[in-house]
Amino acid sequence: MDTREWALVIFTLLSQAAVGAFLTLQVLRSPLAPSGAGALTSPGPGEGGVRRAGPSIAVLVVLSAGFFAALFHLATPLTAVRAVVNFASSWLSREIVFGGLFAGLLAALVAVEYSGRAFRWHRVLAGATAGAALAFLYSQIRIYMLPAQPAWNTLATPAAFSATALRLGILGVAVGVVARGMQPDELGRFDAPSWRTLRGLAAAGIVVLVAELLVLPLQLGSLIGDPSQAAVASAQRLTDDFGWVLVLRLVLLCIGVAALGWLLIGQKSPDAHRLARKLTIASFWVVLLSELCGRFLFYATAMRVGI
Repeated sequence: MDTREWALVIFTLLSQAAVGAFLTLQVLRSPLAPSGAGALTSPGPGEGGVRRAGPSIAVLVVLSAGFFAALFHLATPLTAVRAVVNFASSWLSREIVFGGLFAGLLAALVAVEYSGRAFRWHRVLAGATAGAALAFLYSQIRIYMLPAQPAWNTLATPAAFSATALRLGILGVAVGVVARGMQPDELGRFDAPSWRTLRGLAAAGIVVLVAELLVLPLQLGSLIGDPSQAAVASAQRLTDDFGWVLVLRLVLLCIGVAALGWLLIGQKSPDAHRLARKLTIASFWVVLLSELCGRFLFYATAMRVGI
C-alpha cells in the first residue's frame, strides 16, 4: 500500500477509537452503570480543569489526530471543504459533515467540563455528541459498501468497523481508568468500585474481541460465494498472499483475550492489582497492533470488479 492508503488506515482506526471511547465513557457515566463507575471518568461538578475534562480531551486529541492523518490521503486537502455540498447524495460528504459535527460538539463538551461550572444541558450536549459520533461511524461504513468491491460490500464491513470502535474504545477507557481513575491504597489495592469497573470493561473487551471469530467467516463466506474474479483475487490475497498477517492478527487477539481474562479471575491482592495495571495497558497495545493488521488487510485485499 502507498502512503495515501496508510493515511486511511490511521484515520479510520483513530476516528473509530474516538467514537468507541466516547460512547464507553457515556455508558460509564449513565445511571445504568455500576455504582462508582462514573466517578472514575467524571469527577464531581465542583471540579474543573484537566482533571474533570481529561477523558473528553483525550478523545478529542485522538479524533483530531485521525483527521490530521486523513489529510495525507487527499491530493488537495482544501477540496474536502467543498465536498460537503454533496451531503444529500454522498456518504463521503456525510462523513465529513458528521465528523466535523462530532468534533465540534465534543470541543464544546470539553469547554463545559473544563470550566467546572454546572451546566443544566450537559447531558443533552453529551447525547447530541454521541448521536453525531454514531452518524459519523455509520457514514464511514456506508462509504465502503460498494458493489464494485466484493471484499468490502458484505456484512463483514459494518461488523468489523463497529467492533474496532468498541475494542479500541473500551480498552482505551480501561487504560485511562487504571492510569487516572484507580488510586491504590497504601497496600497497593484498588477500591471495590474501581476493581468492579475494570473487570466490567475487561469482560466487555473479551466479548468484542471474540466477535472477530464471527467477522472472519462472514468475510470469507461472502468472497467464496461470489464468482467474480475480483472476489477470487481478494480471497487469495487474504488467505495466501497476506495469510501470515491474518494469522498474526488472530494470535494477537488471543493474547489480548488471555490478558483480559486474567483480570476477571485475578484476586483482590496487592500483587494482583499491580499486575492488573500492566496487563490492561499491555492488552490495549496488543489489540491496537491487531487492529492495525486487520485494517491493513481490509485495504490490501480489496479488488475492484472489472480490473
